[in-house]
Amino acid sequence: MKSPQKNPVNKLLNKSFVLLLEAGGEEPEVADIPAFPPLIDRSNLDWGYQTQPSPHSCLARRNGRCSWFRGRVMGGTSTINYLIYIRGHPADYDEWESMGNDGWGYEDVLPYFIKAEHNKNPEKIDAHYHGFHGQMSVQYFPYQDRNTLALIQAYEELGLPILDQNTRELIGASLLQHTQKDGKRMSANIAYIRPIRHKRKNLTIQTKASVQRILIDPNTKKAYGVEYRQGNQIITALAKKEVILSAGAINSPVVLMLSGIGPSDHLREHGIQVIKNLAVGYNLQDHSTLDGVVFALTNLTATTASDQQMQRDVYYWRDTHQGPLASTGPLQANAFVQTKYEEEPERPDIQYSIDATNVRDFFTDPILTVETSITPLSYYDGLMIRPILLNPASRGVIRLNDTDPVNGSPLIHANTFFEEIDLRRVVEGVKQSLNLLRTKTLRNLGMALVTTSLPACSHILFGTDEYWACLAQAYTATIFHPAGTCKMGPENDPKAVVDPELRVHGIKNLRVIDASIMPKIVRGNTNAPTMMIGEKGSDMIKGYWLDHHEAVGAFTHNLEVDKFFGK
Repeated sequence: MKSPQKNPVNKLLNKSFVLLLEAGGEEPEVADIPAFPPLIDRSNLDWGYQTQPSPHSCLARRNGRCSWFRGRVMGGTSTINYLIYIRGHPADYDEWESMGNDGWGYEDVLPYFIKAEHNKNPEKIDAHYHGFHGQMSVQYFPYQDRNTLALIQAYEELGLPILDQNTRELIGASLLQHTQKDGKRMSANIAYIRPIRHKRKNLTIQTKASVQRILIDPNTKKAYGVEYRQGNQIITALAKKEVILSAGAINSPVVLMLSGIGPSDHLREHGIQVIKNLAVGYNLQDHSTLDGVVFALTNLTATTASDQQMQRDVYYWRDTHQGPLASTGPLQANAFVQTKYEEEPERPDIQYSIDATNVRDFFTDPILTVETSITPLSYYDGLMIRPILLNPASRGVIRLNDTDPVNGSPLIHANTFFEEIDLRRVVEGVKQSLNLLRTKTLRNLGMALVTTSLPACSHILFGTDEYWACLAQAYTATIFHPAGTCKMGPENDPKAVVDPELRVHGIKNLRVIDASIMPKIVRGNTNAPTMMIGEKGSDMIKGYWLDHHEAVGAFTHNLEVDKFFGK
């Protein structure tokens, strides 16, 4: 691999005890509005990644590729996500521990969820499982429309209990809490970085600074710094203690491979010196779903609005942080269920998220509508019912770009629905979701299934298992939860990249701390678990250097961080 021209070490940065590097820019005000994710996806806050074509998924998408939104901004994907605060099932973490990851069972990680959380609705939750003094504000949105509340009622009518789904029970329904504060987004950047940014002299932050590789001595196998690009310069920064990589499940494996850590054959193909042969990039998992299952609304509950009304709502939100823009619409109504394929008691295999959609536009041109959607989540005349696959059997892989491994987009082989059981679970999830239309609640509101066939599946009888399977493979969608590509596991696990202390196997002074370390994806949204991983990883670093190496007063280390807590 040809090395770019380097500039001398930036002396100012070397004086810092902690250096945080972010590939994107500052978090803009537009990202504060909860209903605005459709406006900022595909913007310059997004890496713009797409999956590679596959015979099993995304078949109707342009060029057979699905978009995977990833935040390229302070706060990473927590700045552009949908803010859902769900931790997963306790058995998810006990399973991690059973795979050889001591210290990662549910009872071990629960204190870190509690530590991170500042829950602002103590009267409506089980206080035993929640925190009230953490950095991350968690609460119900100040606004719910009629459809959101009706969906909760409909789930209850179908026999699903209304739960706090951040305890030991998930199967049921809930009005979700979100990482927001009084109607305004709470990203990891807002929660953790802004409060200290101009107060701690030992912290330097560099934005628009894209890490190219970690510097590792090939003889001692010790990480000692990073090279990063800022503008037209390549800058070297040295680390006295550790390099911490938190670039997420797509970019963390890319940085490791560019640094000589990864599958040896793949690295040699790109002329990269192999420092450590590890299964970097493998074990890719995601929570997949589909477009196309739509309930049409009547004028009784449709929330479409004129441009003038939307503008008034923007000004109202700016002045009060209230109103329809202070929420994510029907996405607040959540349910976890089991299909007939799930064998573990009390553990869900399908989650229902319900998106706002414009019925006429979607069924006129489903691909163009998805690719050009810029309508806030508050305004809609249809509900997109999304059964989300929680425990995929399929596994993908991240590879370096063939023509430009450093600056080119990585190759994302998602392998969605590669295993037939995944497709079967989603089809069963679709069929169960249609029971909502049998409820008195939704019938009274006039909701109805749109029975127009989408173009790619018009040759199959609408409503059959084959039709829903066709939709899933043609109009594949995701809720953007990539995980697992730097798998945590013991040294005798041939697919493990990091150990239970999050240290890269065989490399000194290098850790990965983000969703890529999940050995198996959690059965729920990944934002809260990733912050838990960050909290736990932070304690591991402090414990190692303070307890085993230095007195507290001598804790002055140089720490290089790429996209801290970003994913």
